[in-house]
Amino acid sequence: MSFELKTCPLCEGQSHEQIYLAKDRHYGIPGLYPIVRCADCSLVFLNPMYSDEELSSLYPKDYYAYQNNFHRNRWKETLKTILRCRTGTQDPTFPVPGRMLDLGCGSGWFMSDMRDQGWETHGVEISSPAAELGRKTAALNIFSGTLEQAVFPPEFFDYVRSNHSFEHIARPKETLDEIHRVLKRGGKLLIGVPNEASLTSRVFGPYWWYRGAPVHPFTYSVKTLCELLKKQRFVIEKVVYNSNCCGILGSFQIWLNRGNLRKSSEGVVFNKHLLRILCHWTAKLTDLLKLGDEIEITAMRASDYDPTAQGHRQRGIVPAKAEKTWAEVIH
Repeated sequence: MSFELKTCPLCEGQSHEQIYLAKDRHYGIPGLYPIVRCADCSLVFLNPMYSDEELSSLYPKDYYAYQNNFHRNRWKETLKTILRCRTGTQDPTFPVPGRMLDLGCGSGWFMSDMRDQGWETHGVEISSPAAELGRKTAALNIFSGTLEQAVFPPEFFDYVRSNHSFEHIARPKETLDEIHRVLKRGGKLLIGVPNEASLTSRVFGPYWWYRGAPVHPFTYSVKTLCELLKKQRFVIEKVVYNSNCCGILGSFQIWLNRGNLRKSSEGVVFNKHLLRILCHWTAKLTDLLKLGDEIEITAMRASDYDPTAQGHRQRGIVPAKAEKTWAEVIH
């Protein structure tokens, strides 16, 4: 059952106002979902809130991250490179491969790529069918459930990654506490999420591609996510804006579909390849202006952080950048 949040999960303020009554625009989940903004810290979240387990039951079986996409079209990736439209996370660097956790790994595409680079990979995924697909198809070590339920040993991982999964988590503070516990001294955390403060979020409001209700219980900005990380004993190492075409093109398609029952990916605008290319280039311009739709924040445990090293990237092996399939890009 959903429950009312009396205080803000970030600042514990008690004053928040409804800013949208949002519909699911991607998967056909019925209902209207109140989205509020904290008056004190500006964190945006669902209220009433749902548990992680309740949210997991809302995902459709064809959700993009749950599919068998371990093999990619090399010709398509080459064309994306030529057109400067390749997408992928900007993961931190490490001197040698180690042990990593992919939180919200889906069926495990990124884990598979990391394993090929010599990493010992572990995944946590709330969807049992997706976890089972990764175990059977690619022999991946994926735990089905929440991070807390996995009960990993203390200081177990060199790298913890939550790329476009952290906004799906209903208990972010508790999750970060557990990440801090299982992350090694000197280990790194990457969180990639949609940016509530982006230009297209401001323009399109409830029709923004990444609004994501109800499966996005939280929507962060650089400000709110950095504040949350600092409160949970992490120090920010790097902030990257890394957007693609969907914030612009997808939001426009959702706005066009606002009076019908079409899903976000259905429509003549969204499926024009030339428009995708143009909107991808435009998205990269908004990144340069720090107004892009997607942000990636790399952090370290505060107790292990050397302030003299701030602003300097560690040189060495870069984790495999799993190029996103088109399905992953659009969600």
